[in-house]
Amino acid sequence: MEIPAGNGISAMKGLDTPVLLALLEGAPKARALVRALSGEELATTEVNLFEIELIGRRDKSPGKERRTQALERLRRKLTVLSIDEEATRRAAAIAASARQLAPEGTWLCLGAAEAHGCSEWVTTAAGAPPSSSARIKVTTLERYKTK
Repeated sequence: MEIPAGNGISAMKGLDTPVLLALLEGAPKARALVRALSGEELATTEVNLFEIELIGRRDKSPGKERRTQALERLRRKLTVLSIDEEATRRAAAIAASARQLAPEGTWLCLGAAEAHGCSEWVTTAAGAPPSSSARIKVTTLERYKTK
């Protein structure tokens, strides 16, 4: 999996946990997404990386070391957005204005993405939040135009 480094020309694109998992699994749609976003800065949050690490630690199948190494490589290739004061404030504002409930982690990810300048959050249909920030476009991997 090759993730190109961002060039700072366009705003960051944030990748949600299901998209990161698809990348780690080598899913064709996720790989096509990365190719389509070549030259863009790709980001995720500490919450997303926590979720993936937790999945890996709970997985009792062989290959734990290989999965841990793959996660570390992924971490190095992405901009990792912190969950700081501004992120939590924005997350709370997004969640409070939403018409539907979602897990707190979902709102923290969107708050961090907004606070750190992401223009878009890419997830899967199953992972899509019920509503999004006015500043961030939420796009599903399934709808993302890939070449």
